[in-house]
Amino acid sequence: MARTTSWEDFFKENPSMEHLDPMNALDFNLLDVNQEDLQVLKSVFSNVCIDLTLYMQLFGEDESCNELNEFNSFVFPLIQKAYLERICIKVATLMDPAASNWGKQKNLSLCQFIAQTESELLKGKFETLKKFYIDSGIKDWRNKVLAHSDLLTVSDKEPLKVSFTLDQVNDFIEGIQSFIDMMSDPRLATDISVVLPYDRSGVAFVAKIKQCNMRNKTK
Repeated sequence: MARTTSWEDFFKENPSMEHLDPMNALDFNLLDVNQEDLQVLKSVFSNVCIDLTLYMQLFGEDESCNELNEFNSFVFPLIQKAYLERICIKVATLMDPAASNWGKQKNLSLCQFIAQTESELLKGKFETLKKFYIDSGIKDWRNKVLAHSDLLTVSDKEPLKVSFTLDQVNDFIEGIQSFIDMMSDPRLATDISVVLPYDRSGVAFVAKIKQCNMRNKTK
């Protein structure tokens, strides 16, 4: 039987290594984090991770995209676009201020937890995420197109400059997960890729589409 060791057990056996404990790097108390808010954040973000996992399974590889587009080159590109927009707008809401409507309504955002903890460490992580959020154009895309219809933007008089890769979005979401892990247990690193039942996964769906394409070719 394999033996598992916790960080606590490891440091008991190796007290000279305690300086490596990730808990020592925190500049806030985990008890400062509102646990009810944190559980809501985890629930919302887990749905983002499911969306990203499905998106990657369906559209993350050229071979998958080719099979889907061969089956229907009109419908699947629209689904791909809609899915990416869905992921970006869900993530964008987490970058909102801690409160809106002149501070009367709390937002479920990362800034809400920075306000709770007054942590410079969390603030630093957020600033790194915010830089990509702005520089990539996702912020303007969310505010001027996905959430609102800015007339100059949608009429192409002031076209948006949106530039990001799927790998960058993946890194961005991993950064948010790292932010959440730090508030939950900095000794853990949560994988953003979700394990789905095979028969309900994007991989299984693409396999069925591929079978249909093969049958259509033999008719």
